[in-house]
Amino acid sequence: MTKCSLVIDLGFGDAGKGLITDFLASQHPEQSLVVRFSGGHQIGHTVSTEALTHTFSNFGSGTFLGVPTYYSEHTTLFPPAILSEGEFLKKYKPKLYCHPLAMITTIYDIAYNRALEKQQHHGSCGLGFGTTIARNNAEIFFYANDLQFEWVVKQRLKSIKNYYETCLESQPKEVQTYYKNELKDYNEDYFIDSCSAIQKFYSIALLSDLEDKFEHFIFEGSQGILLDTQHGFHPHTTWSYTSSKNAIQLIKTHLKTISDIDIFYVTRCYQTRHGNGPMNETAPVILQNSENEANITNEFQGVFRTQALDAELLNYALSCDAIHHQDLHSHKHLVLTCLDQLAHFSYDKLLQKLDSKLNTLYGSYGPRRECIQKLSD
Repeated sequence: MTKCSLVIDLGFGDAGKGLITDFLASQHPEQSLVVRFSGGHQIGHTVSTEALTHTFSNFGSGTFLGVPTYYSEHTTLFPPAILSEGEFLKKYKPKLYCHPLAMITTIYDIAYNRALEKQQHHGSCGLGFGTTIARNNAEIFFYANDLQFEWVVKQRLKSIKNYYETCLESQPKEVQTYYKNELKDYNEDYFIDSCSAIQKFYSIALLSDLEDKFEHFIFEGSQGILLDTQHGFHPHTTWSYTSSKNAIQLIKTHLKTISDIDIFYVTRCYQTRHGNGPMNETAPVILQNSENEANITNEFQGVFRTQALDAELLNYALSCDAIHHQDLHSHKHLVLTCLDQLAHFSYDKLLQKLDSKLNTLYGSYGPRRECIQKLSD
C-alpha cells in the first residue's frame, strides 16, 4: 500500500518545508520518493545536517538521504542549474525523475522576467518561473521530453527567442534595454550542452510508473498558500497552485493503492514575507538564534520581513486548502518551526484560535530533523 505525505506552507513561504521533507524522508529513506508538484528552480529549501547545510533548488529535500525526486508536469526545470547543483551534490548520488511535460526554463525566460520585475515590483525571485508558465500558456512550449534531442532543443530556443522579441515590441524602452543587457554574456551553446549533460541525473517517467518502486510519496510543496495563484493576493502571487491542489490531483490520477494521506501544514511561529506585497500588520517580533537565516535581501525580492503570527491568516489558509481535498480522508498535522527563535511563544494559545481539527502538533527547535518534537496529539 502507498502512503502519501503532503508538506504545505500556510503562509508566504520560507516556513521550513525542506526541514520537514527531510524529517519525513528520514523515516524510511529507501522506500521514499519526494514529489515536486509546484514551483521550479526558484525554490530554496534549506536542509542542515552535522556535515553540511545546503539550500535545495533543483533536487528534493530528501537528497542527503539518497531519496530521489520526481518533477511533475506542474513544475519547471532549468538545465544549467540542475547541472551545477547536481555536480555539487554528486557524492549523494542525486536522482531525478521527470514527467515528460515538465516545463523547461531558458535564459530568455529569466531575462524577460527580470526586465519586467524592474518595472512592476511584484516581488518575483527573478528566475523566470512565471514567464516560463506564461510562455507555455501562450503555446510556445519546451518540455523535459525535448531535452533528449539536441536538434529539437535548438529549434525550441529559436522559437522562444523570437517569442520574446515579439513581446518586447510592446514594452517600454527601459524593459527592452534591461532584457538585452541580461543577455549580453549569454552562451547558448552552454545551455544546449547542459541539456545533454543533465541526462546523467534524470530519466523520463510518469508518476504511475513509480508506484511499484516506492511506498512513501512525499509531496514537497513550494512557497505558501498565501502566494497561491488562486488564494493569494494579486498581483503579488506566484504562477502556481501552492495549496495541495496539484498534489491531490496527482494522487487521484496516478496512485491507485493509497493507504494513508497525511498533510503536514508548516508555519514558523512568527509571520514572514520575502518580497513585495501585503502582510498583516501584527506586532513586531524580537528574534534570537536567527544568525544563520537563509533569506537575504536581493535585487528582485527585496527585504525579508517578520512579524507576529496571525491566527486569522492561518485559518484562512487552512480553509482554502480544505477545498481541494474535501472528498478524501486525511490526517492533518500542524508543524511550528523556529520555536527556538521566539521566546515565550505559546502554542496552546494558538491552537485555541484555530478552526481546523488537527491530529498532531509538531514543533521544531532548531534547523535539523533531530530538533523536531511531537508536542501534542
